[in-house]
Amino acid sequence: MPPTTDKTHFSYTTLNRNLEGLVWNADLSLQDASEAASQRRQAIDEARASRPRTAQIEREIMVAVIVLYALILGSFAALHLYGGYVLDQQNQTTQAAELTTPEVQP
Repeated sequence: MPPTTDKTHFSYTTLNRNLEGLVWNADLSLQDASEAASQRRQAIDEARASRPRTAQIEREIMVAVIVLYALILGSFAALHLYGGYVLDQQNQTTQAAELTTPEVQP
């Protein structure tokens, strides 16, 4: 029967074997980091230049979502006010009908 290996247990030697190909580079400097940052900025600028209308389309979509949300809230508010008006009219009609009909006594 083959021995079972516990992958959660690492010793120093197994960890060294796993990291064998990794080497610290002593040639790194701040200039290398700034050059990488400038290349990153340049790539971002090129991507933005190739898609100039993306920001405008995103803004238009956000405005459309806000307008639709406002319309939905306005619709619910109007239904609430209309429902209160209809219920008030029904109550007045019911009270007027009760006042005009004579009560029958046995």
